Formats: sequence, C-alpha cells, structure tokens
Amino acid sequence: MSYKLYFEPKNLEIELVNNESFFQYTEEHVDKSDADTIVNAIPDGLNRGVYIIDSINSGIGRSDEKNIYTHIIEPLFKSLGIKHHHYKTSSASSITEFASNFQDQDATVIFLSGDTSINEFINALNPVVTGSISIYPVPIGTGNSFALSLGLTDPLKSIVQLLQVGKKSPLYLYAANPPKGTRYLVQDELKEEVELPIYFIVVFSWAFHASLVADSDTPELRKHGIQRFRMAAENNLSREQKYEADFSINDDAVEGPFAYWVLTPSKKFEPTFDISPKGDIFDDNLYLIAFRTKPSDDAYIMDIMKQVYDGGSHINNPDVIYREITPDDRVQLKLRNSQSLLKRRFCVDGSIIALPDDEENSSITIQVKDNALGTWKLYILH
Repeated sequence: MSYKLYFEPKNLEIELVNNESFFQYTEEHVDKSDADTIVNAIPDGLNRGVYIIDSINSGIGRSDEKNIYTHIIEPLFKSLGIKHHHYKTSSASSITEFASNFQDQDATVIFLSGDTSINEFINALNPVVTGSISIYPVPIGTGNSFALSLGLTDPLKSIVQLLQVGKKSPLYLYAANPPKGTRYLVQDELKEEVELPIYFIVVFSWAFHASLVADSDTPELRKHGIQRFRMAAENNLSREQKYEADFSINDDAVEGPFAYWVLTPSKKFEPTFDISPKGDIFDDNLYLIAFRTKPSDDAYIMDIMKQVYDGGSHINNPDVIYREITPDDRVQLKLRNSQSLLKRRFCVDGSIIALPDDEENSSITIQVKDNALGTWKLYILH
C-alpha cells in the first residue's frame, strides 16, 4: 500500500510507502480511496518560512529506523523544493528555548509531536515580537487531540494532507490563572514555577483525568503508547476518586466533590473517545465536562467512560455536567482539603502543574481568550 502524489505542472511523482514495520500501521488505518492524490501547487503555507519541530521523545520516541523526518519529510520537501528548517529536540527545554528566540514574522511551524510540544512552544513565545504563525500538527505523540480535531489520525496521511492545505483559521487560546507558586510537575518531582497566565489549546483538567495523565508519565508506561492512559486509569480506580472543590461559571455555583473535571474545545481525546460531541476547535468556546464523586458506587466512573466511547452519549447522562463556556464566561475552581499533592495536580495539554500547598491560595480562573499572544497572531493551517 502506498500514497502517490502527482505534482503538476512539474509532473513530479512522489511515492510515500506505508511500510507497516516502519510506521506500525495496520491496513484498516488506510483508506485506499486516498491512494492517489493530485497536488496542483505548493500551498502558500509552505512558501514562507517553514520550521519543523521534531520532538524526538514524544509518543514512544524515535529511532533511526522509525524516523519520519529522515525517511519521508526531508526527501519529499527536497524533491518539491520546499525550503525549511529542521529543529530536533535535545532536552526538556529545547522547545521553550527555540520559541523564546523565535522571530520569523510570517512562518509555518510543523510539529512532529503530540499536544504538549505545541503548548510549550506557544507559552514560550517572545511576546514583544510582532508576527503571524501558522501551526500544523503531524500526530507523533501519545496525546494528539489537536491533530484529531483537524481530522488527522496518522502521520503519513497528515503529510499527504499538508501538501493540500489551503486555509488558515484562528488558533484560539484559553487562559488559566492558577495561584502564584504553582509549579510544573514531572514524574512527581516539582520543577520550575509556572509563568502566569498559562495558555492551553485542547485541554485543562483536574481530578481523574489529570491524575491518569500524570501517573502515566513514566519511562515504563510510555513504552506502551496510548495504552499507558488506560493502564494509569486502572491504577487510579484502585482508590476513591474524591477531589474536593466548588466551581462557578459567572454567578452560577456548583458544589463538589468531583471525580472528573475537564475543560476542552476538542471533540476527541482519542480517535474513539468522544469527550465533547459539540466541540469544534475552530470555535472560540470551551466545554466543561464534569461529574461528582459517588462513594458507594465503584463502577460509576467506568460506566461513564464507556458512554464516552459510545459516541459521546455521556452528555445525556443526568450525572454528567456538560456546559458551554463562551468568551463572556468566567470559570473559577476553588479547591478544598487539598494538602495532598494528588489533589493539586492539573493537566494542561499534557503537561502537569501542581498548585501550592496553601488552602487560602487554591483558586484557579479560566477564560476564553483569542488567537493573539502578545503581538503574535496564531493560526491553524488546514
């Protein structure tokens, strides 16, 4: 099975071979009707400054034999005459350092990564530089909700689609303001303090969802790819999922405790995990999905998760809170009895942050922003 790209008018034929041993795909992931694709011209987004951020530790990592840049993108772009800069990460701070020095005022940035690398880039951009950045994801990570929101389900087809993009739309940001003293948490080790506000593009979560993301971030579990989330979820279900807090949307207060609490603009967190059926990454709104703790029922969380996998039918469950959050709304979450680090962990596009151990300083405010970051304008290439 292969994709053939016919580039006109140069009559350049490029064949991208879907080698299952290289890409670890199965035949069912490939739509045979897409095998032959006509590309009439290089898209405008690839005729400006093009940067490829290759997050080599995303997903299950890279090897020379499984390097999609070396084997596919580099020879393809060279054949098509697409000039680009390839930036391969070498440390946990590589993307932050790259973004803080980024100055190209009209650029396309292609991410070979998951959601977290895109988040790191956005949050580290130098706010005094004026420019326009169009972002395109090639889903290599474990969490690829941003790519899924664009209908991109595997790396090879994403590269094919990249050569056909014709639009750019605003990439809306969502601002979270945790208390001062909030720190990044990596494998349960507190790291540097978070600069406020912190922005996200696909998910801001607490309780069960944040816990399974945090607990799955170990070298051993990362080897299992997306299955690491389910393994961490099973471990979390061995203890009561009781997270004490109250939240409000404007003046509408909702009391906890909660087991699940998520804000997202996305429809899906996995190809079949329909977390927010009404979500649309191109709209400037969020959806809140939450449900309370049920101490006497051990199975209720998995019952609701099964509904999520069942086409998102959980939103009709009377126990599930499903609310649209518009640019005019203000969400505030106030933690209670959160001395334990397990109760103070939040997921921000895959990164984990931990609030300080301070009951008087444990409130977070979340609001819809726009696609501006300082004097940058951010767009989705699609």
